[in-house]
Amino acid sequence: MGIIIPILLVAGGLLAIFYFRPKTQNSITEIKFMQTKTISELKDMFSQMDASGLGNDYREFVELKGTVVSDELIDTPFSNRKVAYCNSRLAQVTESREQYRDSNGNYQTRIRKDENTISNEKTSQVISMKDSSSNEPVVLEINGTGCKLDIPKTFDRFEPKANLGNYRYFNTFSWNRFGAETLGFKMTEETIEANQSLYVIGEAFRVGDKIHIGKPQDAKKPFIVTTKSEEDLINHSNQNALFLLIGGIISIVFGVIMIFYGLAG
Repeated sequence: MGIIIPILLVAGGLLAIFYFRPKTQNSITEIKFMQTKTISELKDMFSQMDASGLGNDYREFVELKGTVVSDELIDTPFSNRKVAYCNSRLAQVTESREQYRDSNGNYQTRIRKDENTISNEKTSQVISMKDSSSNEPVVLEINGTGCKLDIPKTFDRFEPKANLGNYRYFNTFSWNRFGAETLGFKMTEETIEANQSLYVIGEAFRVGDKIHIGKPQDAKKPFIVTTKSEEDLINHSNQNALFLLIGGIISIVFGVIMIFYGLAG
């Protein structure tokens, strides 16, 4: 058992340096060298493919910049705001007491707090994006598989159970049924605001007469929808690559030291 942990540290460090870091760097390179395409240019390309009889089968990996379009704004469950898209999470925070035997064989009591997810809901309405080149938007398949949705957390709050009456969401909510001693609930919302600027990388294809952006058929290529700018996304990815390198080196060094001292002992 003593040798397993250092081996895992070394293996994890190697994995971070030689697998996850190159994967992150490849994503950065992809973003840096892609040319932004307008929706008008994308429509023209599909029209050209139609003339060749290939329009329905044509797919193109693209980078787009624009603003979100939603036919209907929705109410967020906790903050009661109008937004284009919301990913909400509700967690019950409970407290329990448990007994354990200490090193002297005596029974002690400790307090344990747990956070249990009750719901994690994503809105299902169609989200589209347009730019200044065209009045016709493209559909973003953000609820499909393989989408890396990078949007801000706009609401993050813990409320004691005594304050739940301040939230409309809890008017018909029976929290007692969850057992344990409930301290309160943690509520979070990640949202896309109306007219929010978006940066998108994904594969363009046509469904009926609409152009969709979704997960590329090539699994190595990303599908990213983010409220960050291209520059912010590159900087964030560079930081992740650096952390993976530093963390991997530290993990390997600690693992090797533990192995050395284990063998020496």
